[in-house]
Amino acid sequence: MSDSLMTVKDALEHLKIGRTKFYSLLGEGKIRTVKIGKRTLLDPLDLKQFVEKQKTNFIKGKRRKS
Repeated sequence: MSDSLMTVKDALEHLKIGRTKFYSLLGEGKIRTVKIGKRTLLDPLDLKQFVEKQKTNFIKGKRRKS
């Protein structure tokens, strides 16, 4: 990812999720966006932080968030 803002399409491809799931996460406040006019853009650092928060560890058969 570069330092420039990403489009929603780029974010969907990066996360490998659909548009409906993306807007669901957005509505839950889990993904932050930047609105410029009618365009919805994402800061790659915010997207990276979102991914880091989603990582989990498996310890003795139990799923535990990092």
